[in-house]
Amino acid sequence: MPEIMGHSAALETIRAALVSERVHHAWIFSGPPGIGKFTLACEFARVILDPEAEPNGLGGGGSTLPSEDGRLLESGTHPDLHIVRKEDADYSRNQTLRRRKQANIPLDLLRERVIGGTGSDGHRNDAPAYLTTRRGQGKVFIIDESELIDLNGQNALLKTLEEPPSRTWLFLVTSSPERLLPTVQSRCIHVRTGTLDETDMRNWIERNLNEVPDLDWLLHWSQGSPGMAKMADHTGMYEASRTLDPILSDLDRGHWRESFGSEIAAFISQWADQQVKESSNASKDVANKQAAGLVFRYLGLHTRDRIASVEAGDAA
Repeated sequence: MPEIMGHSAALETIRAALVSERVHHAWIFSGPPGIGKFTLACEFARVILDPEAEPNGLGGGGSTLPSEDGRLLESGTHPDLHIVRKEDADYSRNQTLRRRKQANIPLDLLRERVIGGTGSDGHRNDAPAYLTTRRGQGKVFIIDESELIDLNGQNALLKTLEEPPSRTWLFLVTSSPERLLPTVQSRCIHVRTGTLDETDMRNWIERNLNEVPDLDWLLHWSQGSPGMAKMADHTGMYEASRTLDPILSDLDRGHWRESFGSEIAAFISQWADQQVKESSNASKDVANKQAAGLVFRYLGLHTRDRIASVEAGDAA
């Protein structure tokens, strides 16, 4: 069981619902990228699906319970926990869906993994949400990056939200809840989460990352987001910052370096190429945007720090 750091208000909301034994069928978990929304949803699902799990143990960490359901959840093989991601298109029976770039969560994928119905290939999909639970406690569907569900998919999902099957729960995890239709939002309990404070971030980094080159740099970069800390570790953002910092220092002094654009372009291209290499159907366009987002985040932090360092009445 992962220990969930911070998010005490969200944990208390979930715990109260579990104790009441009247858990609403649809939930939205929203907040900045990388702050543990998905982990929170999975922990909620664990307590729902394991009859030996207690609400008071929610988010506490430690070993999973020695129950059959606990072992299945720990191994990721519990038949009643359904996790849906855009990358699942790689394993679709629909050849067209397998070949498309993973830029969103299309209706065809929802038909296969959640709501059923006839796909674009003419195949009739059973509706997993309406099938009988395998282990008897119920079924939980977690849709990660749910803001990527296309408009047709969100409209099709409404029927399940309006007429939920018995003992079936749907969790939508998103960093952009405003991209979900108002009709979808109105049928869900919305749990909003925020970034971790510095103490929780230090604890998280100590327990989850090895060989951190510069803890203070990582804390500043992550801004309370464990996911951003992991991203920096995965992408080599710290090493990239060693290249960018001298260029930005020159800019601060009013000196433009011609290598500025090419250095940024090289980082974006290399990171996007790595994403496509790891998944052949990954969208190069999406990967480029994600890499550009990392660079703009770094530039934004630098600019914010510069503004904060200016004394009142001084010229920036």
